[in-house]
Amino acid sequence: MVSLSFAEEVFVIDVEGMTCEMCQIAVKRAISQINGVKRVLTSLNNKIAVVIAQDGTKEDLLLKAISNTGNYKGTVIGKTRF
Repeated sequence: MVSLSFAEEVFVIDVEGMTCEMCQIAVKRAISQINGVKRVLTSLNNKIAVVIAQDGTKEDLLLKAISNTGNYKGTVIGKTRF
């Protein structure tokens, strides 16, 4: 029997400084460019980004992409694997 692993990680990131729709678009675009990221959802109302990525994606790369985008600070507030 062959075992296949298609594990993904989900990160919930609080994004400090995301105050408008343009901020939301910029954060989403920056995270989307990271290798291994499959999908990014952002919520302006909750000031979070939800990232679905391949297993092994480094959270520090996600946070760095956010901070390099502008005056934003990301903090991982939840993480799970499935």
